[in-house]
Amino acid sequence: MTNPLKHLQARAGLLFDFTSGSFVPSALLKSSSLIVGARILGAVFGIFTQIALARLLSVEDIGLFFMAISLAAVLSIICTMGYPMLVPSIVAQANSEKNPARLAAFMSQSRRDTVIFSVIVLTVLGLAVWALPSLSDGFRKSLIFAALTLPAFVMMRLHGALANAHKRFGLGFLPDLFIRPLLLLVFVLVAWLSWTGLSIELILSGHVVIAIMLALWQMVRLANKSWIVGSPDNKTWTPARADRTGWRRKAAPTILAALFVGVFADLDIILAGLVLNEAQIGIFGVSLKISLFVAFGIQAIHQLILRDAADALQAKNHAQFHEIVRRANALSLMGSIAATVIVLVFGREILGIFGPQFQAGFISLCLLMFAQVVRAA
Repeated sequence: MTNPLKHLQARAGLLFDFTSGSFVPSALLKSSSLIVGARILGAVFGIFTQIALARLLSVEDIGLFFMAISLAAVLSIICTMGYPMLVPSIVAQANSEKNPARLAAFMSQSRRDTVIFSVIVLTVLGLAVWALPSLSDGFRKSLIFAALTLPAFVMMRLHGALANAHKRFGLGFLPDLFIRPLLLLVFVLVAWLSWTGLSIELILSGHVVIAIMLALWQMVRLANKSWIVGSPDNKTWTPARADRTGWRRKAAPTILAALFVGVFADLDIILAGLVLNEAQIGIFGVSLKISLFVAFGIQAIHQLILRDAADALQAKNHAQFHEIVRRANALSLMGSIAATVIVLVFGREILGIFGPQFQAGFISLCLLMFAQVVRAA
């Protein structure tokens, strides 16, 4: 006799396998665990890196570090011109038509357009560094290192979207979310033990090399994969002008959504950099990164209920579905309130781990924690 629970689990799930034409029961849970785990571990590596840098360098250098990486992250999304957001739909279309050459043509165009636009942005950054003597030395350095990192970030976003669309989540998410923060932490520790004249320029130069290496590694892993480009006789399809124009028109509006979803914290740092000096940016950046641990916890709770929620919806048990969501929201709210209380009591000591000068960010940290409570509610 068929187990009704197993039968329900076999039909539940939100990810559809276009190859077999069936739902994948465990894909959602596995991919969610991978993404959330990578984000949390990457955040842990990042916070340890920032603690090490705060102990070894000045608070102004920490501000320069945050500005350079945040500028590269935000500009990389703009330079991709929204193409990564279209990749899943193009993959699905190519699969349904059994014409992978359509995907190959789309990727070729997206690479060409992003390279051209990246060159334009890099030229503007170079002119700003050269032609604007009023720029502070710290902001000038941030622009230089952001420009050096930008091409690698652009390629990782574009190729990561391609890998994720084919459910190769390890290849799509791990290089940026997990491996890059880990390698940067290792580089900082090695540099600390090996060089007596440790500087922020050395750290940011190492980050540039790490980003380029990961982008090239990801590109090589994706090259000539049959599940991407198809067989050689399918590579002759050329998109019409209407297709190329349509892709650009659909991609452009998604840039704002990608900025909001992917690099909201980096946008905060850049906007703060317009009115704060390097030292204040460093203090604000550390406070923001601490508050994001609560955001990761909220995201993890929401990811963990997805499978149960899918089962409830598949069974048309709406009461159970609402109960699952209610419990998740209650847990997120209680957890964020508890974390905020801890910060109110021990926030100065937590900031003191980075150095006594960072305790000036106590009020900022409290406000950012209250914002996470609002998000959870």
